[in-house]
Amino acid sequence: MTVDHSGWLAVPDPDPGPRWWQRIRWGYNICLALLSLSLAGPWGALLATVRDDESLAGAWVMALVPLVVLAFLDNARRAEAAGANPDLWAPKWRAALVRFLLWAAVLGTVLTLPLTTLVYALTGVKPA
Repeated sequence: MTVDHSGWLAVPDPDPGPRWWQRIRWGYNICLALLSLSLAGPWGALLATVRDDESLAGAWVMALVPLVVLAFLDNARRAEAAGANPDLWAPKWRAALVRFLLWAAVLGTVLTLPLTTLVYALTGVKPA
């Protein structure tokens, strides 16, 4: 007697779906990144002011706290939009707004702080 453990009661393997690089919406993210440059400039200027007047560590803390909060909200809003009825537009707009703000925070931080941090670390001299 042979017992087949994958009989009619066995659960079939789920469809794995597309790979992670196939799920990235390149056009959507590039468009939001380009549009967010309008906010990234003022955010970068604010970080540069804090960096120059106060301290580099203070500017990094000021940059990283909103990045962490926006990354968490982005994940939550994307999950909300994915689970919502396809006919509802509000979850999609909220997810796009949070992604827009996340891009602005990332670009403002990347354009302002890393190069100055590298100069501080390598030379120990504060750039003028």
